[in-house]
Amino acid sequence: MVEKSTDQILKERWALGSLVLNSTLTVLKFVFAIITGSLALMAEAIHSFSDLIASVISLISVKLAAKKTKEYPYGLYKIENIASIIISFFLFFAAYEIIREAFFSEEERVVQHTELAILIMFLAMVATFVYSRLELKAAKKLNSPALMADAQHIWADFLSSMIVIVGLVGTYFGYNLDKYAASVVALFVFYSGWEIFSSGLKVLLDVSLEKDEIEKIKKIIYSHPAVVDIRHIRGRVAGSFKFLDIELLLHNYSLRETHRIVDDIERRIKEEIPNIDSVFIHYEPVRQEGLRIAFLTDEEKKIKDFKNATKVITVDISEEGDTQINAPLEVEPDEKEIGEILSKINIDIVVASHHPEEFEVRWNLARAGVMVWETDKQTFDEALGEIINSYKEFKKRKGEL
Repeated sequence: MVEKSTDQILKERWALGSLVLNSTLTVLKFVFAIITGSLALMAEAIHSFSDLIASVISLISVKLAAKKTKEYPYGLYKIENIASIIISFFLFFAAYEIIREAFFSEEERVVQHTELAILIMFLAMVATFVYSRLELKAAKKLNSPALMADAQHIWADFLSSMIVIVGLVGTYFGYNLDKYAASVVALFVFYSGWEIFSSGLKVLLDVSLEKDEIEKIKKIIYSHPAVVDIRHIRGRVAGSFKFLDIELLLHNYSLRETHRIVDDIERRIKEEIPNIDSVFIHYEPVRQEGLRIAFLTDEEKKIKDFKNATKVITVDISEEGDTQINAPLEVEPDEKEIGEILSKINIDIVVASHHPEEFEVRWNLARAGVMVWETDKQTFDEALGEIINSYKEFKKRKGEL
C-alpha cells in the first residue's frame, strides 16, 4: 500500500475543511432566508450551494470515473463534466427566478428579523474571509492549483456576503434594498453557472491544456539531456484529469536505455504537473540511417586512448558509404570526462587505441548504445579507411550495397 505524502494529506484536509464550511454556510443561509423572508439571503444561499454542489460532484464523479472497465478503458472521467453542465442549467434557472421574484412578483416581500439576518451574514463574512486567506496561504505553500481556485471561490462568497449585508442594513433603516442586493447576487450565481457550463463544455469538446501548462511540460522534457527536440505535444482534459500525447526526437540509444529515458520523462511530468492520468510518449532516434563515428585523436590526428585524447572527430557515414567529416571537438585528456561527452553526443561507435579502463565509463557508453572499436591504426585517416571498408563489406554481405 502506497502511503500518502504529508503535502497530500494537508491538501485533502484543506479541501475537506472547505466542504464542511460551504455545507454549514449553505444550510444556515437557507434556514434563515426562510425565517427572515430575505430574497438577498436566499440568493446568497443559492450562490453558496453552487460552490458546494460543485465540490460534491467533483468528489463523487472522480470516484466513479476512476473505475475503468473493459467498455471504458480510459475511465468515465467526463461524468464530472456532464454533471456540471446539468447543474449549470439549474443555476441559470435559479438566477432567473431570483430576478423575476425581485422585480416582477406581484407580492412585495417583507424582511423580518433583520437583525438576525445581519448577524448570520456577518458571521458568514468573518468565516469566509479567514478561511479564504488561510487556504490561499496554504495553497501557495503546497503549490496546489486546486486549493488556490477553492480559496478564490470562498473569497467570492465573502464579497457577495458584503453585498447582502449592505442590502439588509438598508432594509433595517427603512430602505428596500433587499431586492437590489438579491439581483447583484443573482449575477454572481449566473456567473458561477456560466463558468461551470463553459468549462464542462470545453472538456467534452476535448479542449487543449492551458498554454502555460504546455510550456511547463516542454521545460520538463527539454531538461532531460537525451531529448533533441519535441515534435508535438497534445493534451486534453477529462473531468479533473489530464491526458498527454507526446512525440520526441531522442539521441540514439539502446532500446533498453531509451525505454528507461521515456519512463524517467513520464515520471518527472507526473511529479510536477497535478492530476495527470496518463502520458503516451512516441519517440524516434535523431538519426535513423547510416552511422556516426567518433575518433579519439591528438592535435596531429594520431589515434589515442580515452586518457590521452585531446580531440574528438566525428564522421557521418551514409547508407551509400559517403562520408562527412565534422569539425573536431576539443576535450581535456580525462577518461571520465571524455566518456561522459561521448555518451551524450549521439554516436554509434567510438574508435580508440584502447578500451576505457574505468568501469563507470564502459557502463555509461554501453547504456548509451555506443560500441568501442579498438584499432591498431596509428592515424585518423587510416582508422577511418578501416571503418569505411568494414562498413561497406558488412553492407555487401547483407545485400544492401
